[in-house]
Amino acid sequence: MSPKTPSARELAVKILAEAEARDRSVEDLLAAALKRHPGLIRVERAFLLELVQGVKRWQIKLDYFISRISRLPLAKLHPLALIILRVGAYQLIFLDKVPDHAAVSEMVNLAKAMRLPRQHVGYINALLRRLAEEGPGPLPPVEADRVRGLSLATAHPEWLVKRWLKRYGPRETLARLNANNQIPPLTIRANTLKTDRAALQVRLQKEGVRTEACRFSPAGLQIISLESPPQSLPSYREGLWLFQDEAAQLAGYLLPLIPGQRVLEIGAGRGGKTTHLAERLQNQGYIVSVDYHRRRLKELSLTAGRWGAAVVQPLLADASQPLPFQEQSFDAVVIDAPCSALGIIRRHPEIKTRLEEADLATFPPRQRAMLAQAAPLLRTGGHLLYITCTTEPAENEKLIAGFLKRHPDFRLVFDPSLLPAPARLFMLSPGYFRTSPIDDNLDGFYAALLAKA
Repeated sequence: MSPKTPSARELAVKILAEAEARDRSVEDLLAAALKRHPGLIRVERAFLLELVQGVKRWQIKLDYFISRISRLPLAKLHPLALIILRVGAYQLIFLDKVPDHAAVSEMVNLAKAMRLPRQHVGYINALLRRLAEEGPGPLPPVEADRVRGLSLATAHPEWLVKRWLKRYGPRETLARLNANNQIPPLTIRANTLKTDRAALQVRLQKEGVRTEACRFSPAGLQIISLESPPQSLPSYREGLWLFQDEAAQLAGYLLPLIPGQRVLEIGAGRGGKTTHLAERLQNQGYIVSVDYHRRRLKELSLTAGRWGAAVVQPLLADASQPLPFQEQSFDAVVIDAPCSALGIIRRHPEIKTRLEEADLATFPPRQRAMLAQAAPLLRTGGHLLYITCTTEPAENEKLIAGFLKRHPDFRLVFDPSLLPAPARLFMLSPGYFRTSPIDDNLDGFYAALLAKA
């Protein structure tokens, strides 16, 4: 490693500190850090990902263990000191291959290098040494307080545990909480404009990547092992594949499309579903991909170019407001709605500590507004596909039911044959698509297909 290349521990602390101080996504910061430091060797890259995602996955539990042996309330600790303590505690409690003495000494040295005051460095040293010597200690018994006990045992916020206990009961709630703490599979989707899954699998094997075919998506592969950073592979640069969870891949099949059609995509993001729509259209027709984040649209344009998706036309706009199109301009509409994302916690563990219960009320009004703006733009006989990655009925079934009451010219479509055969079990009557990490190791997606009469 170059002397100028920071260690995984240093990068992890800086990423976690910046995410908290500036309310930034750790994943965006991780991607930026890896791009800035291409000389970071594979072992350090893996360690960095482990530290950042591990701390976010278990932060609620880590904070409890730290608070048990800290003479100061966590709120009174220096913010950077608390981040260093979390990263150190994660190594001591969760990583068997990291020697305790190394975890303690490296975090103390890092505190010194980051110029924390001497008293803070000493506090970090004493607390981590005590944690290494005594261990984390027991958690409160679940029997005494089920909500608090499950919250600490599974590192989920109490408000979410309470909400799910009321909705699902104890057994299913525990299954959901545990599923959220599993490391999700690394799945990719083949670009069927340029290749197919079997050919891609052979190509990746030559590049040192071992894969297995996904169970439900005909274009999906799960990466089992790899020797190089994925984005450095020639097959990636040539646009033969991109990262996408298998459930997200399946959602794109729900929309009936014919080459040459006009598609409006709302909430296009970085282009995962956009590229799939282009494949479904066989690169004929056009897709107007709307998002209100300039950075995401820039990434979408790069992805579409790499993909060879010539039909994509990015548009920077707020889709909850009127869009610059005439009524009945489109044959199909996709709304990948902004949502609470409670179905993808296992893939984005920072949701546990970033999302507050009060935030849940902010999503349905925006989702309703997007549906209301999109409805007149769809031609008679066209289809609208509504997608979220949350478990909240207010953003899913209840929201669609309310839309149908206000728009009697739309109806819910129940047609499992739209999906690849192995995935048809995810289409539930009267027309809801739903996946879950509990049984099938998929992210938690919801979708509804509507037809306009």
